Amino acid sequence: MKKVLVFALVAVFALSLNSCGKKKEKTNTEKLSIEKGWVLSAATSSPAYQMIDGSYATNLISDGYLVSYEVDDIIKFQANGNQIINGGTNVPETGDYQATDKGVGTWKFNSDESKLTFQIPFFYDDEQETADILELSETQLRVKYTFNATDVPSKEAYSFTLTYVPAK
Repeated sequence: MKKVLVFALVAVFALSLNSCGKKKEKTNTEKLSIEKGWVLSAATSSPAYQMIDGSYATNLISDGYLVSYEVDDIIKFQANGNQIINGGTNVPETGDYQATDKGVGTWKFNSDESKLTFQIPFFYDDEQETADILELSETQLRVKYTFNATDVPSKEAYSFTLTYVPAK
């Protein structure tokens, strides 16, 4: 009888240690709503985006579609569904670009959390866009936003793949 009791106590102790060691997987909302927010690290277009001046951009950062003060914007997704866009440290000397909060909006997932609706910082229309979530982890947010461009000569459909990493 003592052996059974000792064995039962050892088993209960081992199970309690095992359950303490397991880390609870974060929800997508917890992954998205990191305190420091997200900053753009890569942005590509497929097909190459035809800009108003007739040039093309595949890498939206290095090919000149985005400028330095757009690339360092920080997006903060709050767990309550609010979205804040903070301008980074690069600010143009002239123009109406704001160095501080660019706005407060909202964000949401679709029902199966495969799409994210939010305001893309470098789109200045203050509208929400819905993008496919390619990856959402604690270290990377990658989305693909597909749209029909009406303000460029070709007026074709483009897909922008945007990769964000945690802000520092």
